[in-house]
Parts: sequence; C-alpha cells; structure tokens
Amino acid sequence: MNVRKFFLIFLIAAASAACGGDDGPGPAETACFDYSKFDGATPEVSFATDVLPVFQRSCSFSSTCHGAEAGSAGFAYLGPAVSEQATPAQIDAIVAQNVGVASRAPSGMPRIAAGDPANSFLMHKLDDTLSCGDLECAPDQCGAPMPYTGDTLPAAERDAIRRWIQQGAKVN
Repeated sequence: MNVRKFFLIFLIAAASAACGGDDGPGPAETACFDYSKFDGATPEVSFATDVLPVFQRSCSFSSTCHGAEAGSAGFAYLGPAVSEQATPAQIDAIVAQNVGVASRAPSGMPRIAAGDPANSFLMHKLDDTLSCGDLECAPDQCGAPMPYTGDTLPAAERDAIRRWIQQGAKVN
C-alpha cells in the first residue's frame, strides 16, 4: 500500500472515531444549568456570526459527524467545514434538520426548540447535563456530551447558542 492510501485511510478512521455517537461513554456528573439566572434576550445573537462558526469549528469538521447535508448515520447536519462558506441552502438544511425535529436519542424533546433552550436536547448535549431536566432517556441512553472528543465548549460559546435558541433560532 502506498503512503498516500495509508494516510487517507488513517485520516478517515481517525475522523470516524472522533465523532463518536449517541452510544459513547456516559456523561460526567455536572451541575444542571440554571435558566432562572440566564438572560436570553441580550445581547442579540446572529446565527451567521455567532452560532454557525461554533458549529463549523466544533461539530462539522468532517462529513462523518455533523458535516454531511444528508446526515451521517442519523447525525444532524450542523454546517460545512470551517474552511467553507455556508450557502443559503446549507443554512436552510441546518434549520430543517434541527429546529423542531426530534432528537436521535429518545430524549422526549426536539434537538432545538425555538424559544426554549431548556427543552432543547442540543443544549443538554453541549452543557453535559444529560442527567438533568425532563429528558426521557436515561443518561446512559442519551449518548455522549458534545463535542464528542475534546473539552466542553467555553461558556460564552454555549451561551451564544443558548441565546440564539431563546431568541427564536432565527436565521439571521
């Protein structure tokens, strides 16, 4: 096998392993997010400026995770790779596959509930609060926190996504 083929196989295997899935290791014990102290109204959040870049950098770095418009093994599409400019059709696909759509895990809540981040499964995945709230799935059935590999996103980035959802999950 030549070196290029070996390297390509290695990259594909590494990307596939990095994405994990809803059957990965269980979440760590963390505190539940306190929405009573959260101001979701300000500042105003832009999907294109504040949310999409986080999705692209953290969630859609390969087509085997959340980077394939057609979905990959049931994973929702969260945008093209960070090196690509998202088209209006791709942004529409992100919204269509996530806002008001049931989650892949049996959580009992949509991936994103416009206007209601506390009942958006995405926020439980990002906050690693899979044992909190009104989730119907047991923590070990809810899947792994996201991003699957790597640290929890910084609070400011999670709060931007949370505000975007609170502000109606608009495409702006």
